[in-house]
Amino acid sequence: MTQDIGTMKIKSGKSKNMNETVIQKITDLTDKLYELIGRDHHKDRDCHYFIETKWSYGRPPVYVIVHNGYIFDDISEEWASYELACIRLKELLERHVKYLMELDTE
Repeated sequence: MTQDIGTMKIKSGKSKNMNETVIQKITDLTDKLYELIGRDHHKDRDCHYFIETKWSYGRPPVYVIVHNGYIFDDISEEWASYELACIRLKELLERHVKYLMELDTE
Protein backbone atom coordinates (compact mmCIF):
# COMPACT_ATOMS: atom_id res chain seq x y z
CA MET A 1 0.00 0.00 0.00
CA THR A 2 1.31 3.46 -0.88
CA GLN A 3 -0.11 6.70 0.51
CA ASP A 4 0.82 10.28 -0.40
CA ILE A 5 2.26 12.47 2.32
CA GLY A 6 2.64 15.95 0.92
CA THR A 7 4.93 15.56 -2.06
CA MET A 8 6.51 12.31 -0.81
CA LYS A 9 5.26 8.81 -1.48
CA ILE A 10 5.96 6.38 1.30
CA LYS A 11 5.54 2.64 0.88
CA SER A 12 4.15 0.78 3.89
CA GLY A 13 6.21 -1.97 5.44
CA LYS A 14 9.58 -0.19 5.72
CA SER A 15 12.23 -1.65 7.97
CA LYS A 16 12.08 -1.43 11.75
CA ASN A 17 15.23 0.68 11.59
CA MET A 18 13.40 3.44 9.71
CA ASN A 19 10.63 3.41 12.32
CA GLU A 20 13.17 3.77 15.13
CA THR A 21 14.72 6.75 13.33
CA VAL A 22 11.34 8.47 12.91
CA ILE A 23 10.37 7.78 16.52
CA GLN A 24 13.70 9.21 17.74
CA LYS A 25 13.16 12.30 15.60
CA ILE A 26 9.64 12.72 17.05
CA THR A 27 11.11 12.42 20.55
CA ASP A 28 13.75 15.05 19.77
CA LEU A 29 11.15 17.39 18.27
CA THR A 30 8.82 17.11 21.28
CA ASP A 31 11.80 17.95 23.51
CA LYS A 32 12.58 21.02 21.38
CA LEU A 33 8.91 22.02 21.37
CA TYR A 34 8.83 21.85 25.17
CA GLU A 35 11.94 24.06 25.36
CA LEU A 36 10.38 26.63 23.03
CA ILE A 37 6.99 26.69 24.76
CA GLY A 38 8.46 26.64 28.25
CA ARG A 39 10.42 29.88 27.74
CA ASP A 40 7.40 32.15 28.09
CA HIS A 41 4.77 29.88 29.56
CA HIS A 42 4.00 26.22 29.85
CA LYS A 43 0.75 25.02 28.41
CA ASP A 44 0.70 21.33 29.24
CA ARG A 45 -1.71 20.45 26.45
CA ASP A 46 0.68 21.86 23.82
CA CYS A 47 3.32 19.28 24.74
CA HIS A 48 1.18 16.19 24.11
CA TYR A 49 0.61 14.50 20.78
CA PHE A 50 -1.05 11.10 20.39
CA ILE A 51 -1.36 8.38 17.80
CA GLU A 52 -4.47 6.39 18.66
CA THR A 53 -5.54 3.10 17.12
CA LYS A 54 -9.18 3.16 16.01
CA TRP A 55 -10.97 -0.16 15.47
CA SER A 56 -14.42 0.17 13.90
CA TYR A 57 -17.06 -2.11 12.39
CA GLY A 58 -14.77 -5.03 11.62
CA ARG A 59 -12.57 -2.90 9.38
CA PRO A 60 -8.77 -2.78 9.58
CA PRO A 61 -7.54 -0.31 12.18
CA VAL A 62 -6.71 3.29 11.36
CA TYR A 63 -4.17 5.36 13.24
CA VAL A 64 -5.31 8.79 14.35
CA ILE A 65 -2.93 11.64 15.12
CA VAL A 66 -4.49 13.75 17.89
CA HIS A 67 -3.38 17.06 19.38
CA ASN A 68 -5.55 19.36 21.50
CA GLY A 69 -3.46 22.39 22.38
CA TYR A 70 -3.72 26.09 23.01
CA ILE A 71 -1.08 27.39 20.61
CA PHE A 72 -1.82 25.26 17.54
CA ASP A 73 -5.12 24.20 16.03
CA ASP A 74 -6.54 20.87 17.12
CA ILE A 75 -5.38 17.94 15.02
CA SER A 76 -7.27 14.77 14.17
CA GLU A 77 -5.88 12.99 11.10
CA GLU A 78 -6.45 9.35 10.14
CA TRP A 79 -3.73 7.22 8.53
CA ALA A 80 -3.74 3.67 7.16
CA SER A 81 -0.66 2.58 9.13
CA TYR A 82 1.21 3.45 12.28
CA GLU A 83 4.32 4.13 10.22
CA LEU A 84 2.54 6.71 8.05
CA ALA A 85 1.04 8.35 11.13
CA CYS A 86 4.52 8.65 12.66
CA ILE A 87 5.93 10.19 9.49
CA ARG A 88 3.08 12.71 9.37
CA LEU A 89 3.44 13.50 13.09
CA LYS A 90 7.13 14.22 12.51
CA GLU A 91 6.17 16.66 9.73
CA LEU A 92 3.63 18.41 11.97
CA LEU A 93 6.12 18.72 14.81
CA GLU A 94 8.76 20.11 12.46
CA ARG A 95 6.26 22.72 11.32
CA HIS A 96 5.32 23.61 14.92
CA VAL A 97 8.96 23.89 16.01
CA LYS A 98 9.82 26.03 12.97
CA TYR A 99 6.90 28.35 13.69
CA LEU A 100 7.92 28.83 17.32
CA MET A 101 11.57 29.37 16.39
CA GLU A 102 10.54 32.08 13.92
CA LEU A 103 8.47 33.77 16.64
CA ASP A 104 11.47 33.61 18.93
CA THR A 105 13.62 35.58 16.47
CA GLU A 106 11.10 38.42 16.03
